[in-house]
Amino acid sequence: MAQAGRVVALRATDQDRLSSAFKASLYLGKYNDMANRDRFLRSMVAAGHSYEPIRGETVLFLYIGVAKPVYDHLITYTVGRPTRIAGGQRANVPWGFELPVEARHPEEYEEELERIREVIRLAKQERTEQMQAARAKLPVGYIMPPFLLEFSEEALIKHVFRQRLFERGAQGATVEVVSDMLKACLAIDEEKWTFLIDYHGPHIQQWQKAMRTLRKERLSLRQLAERENLSPEEALDADLYELLMETVGKLPPSMWDRMR
Repeated sequence: MAQAGRVVALRATDQDRLSSAFKASLYLGKYNDMANRDRFLRSMVAAGHSYEPIRGETVLFLYIGVAKPVYDHLITYTVGRPTRIAGGQRANVPWGFELPVEARHPEEYEEELERIREVIRLAKQERTEQMQAARAKLPVGYIMPPFLLEFSEEALIKHVFRQRLFERGAQGATVEVVSDMLKACLAIDEEKWTFLIDYHGPHIQQWQKAMRTLRKERLSLRQLAERENLSPEEALDADLYELLMETVGKLPPSMWDRMR
């Protein structure tokens, strides 16, 4: 178990990577070394091969103090999400209201808190409405009671972390919660998740943009140097990887960046 912020990783099924080690040994026919815990990462992930050894392995997360918009963003990943215990989507009292990270005028959201108080009054204090009915009056950003979501490890690295962290543009609160999920995974098995990030992380987008730009524009080293105000001689001694990332691999700002 590991906690990061509002997220607790309660259970990871591939404990100590023994399950994926066993599956990878069968997959690759390595019957004389079935406890090799690095085989999946170094022989399959690094080769761009199948992710079958972790396809059935999952991480179960408990979310505490998370608002409905983040829940909606996470629940879209139905592929590789075998379990959902949506305590906050039932007839439970909301825990409050989360101000949007992007809100420019916080004072404009006071009425959202009043709506939450009204729901509690109707359903729990005066009991004139059932909670199932009264919750229809809740604002979009209400904080849900704790809920559970379980994701396959493959879905986490290929979809959840990629679309909500590695690719820029996700909503602020969602980025924060998914960052907590990743931190919890790293706390459980830092080597494994660091390795997976290396093959799926945010730099992959820059690599793709750099290669597409080079293929399209057919730039020379001299032209790249000019973009960084370097002389041809300085460019020859420069770190070529960093030069590519800072020129043709540089990503445009997201809409959240532009708002800030």
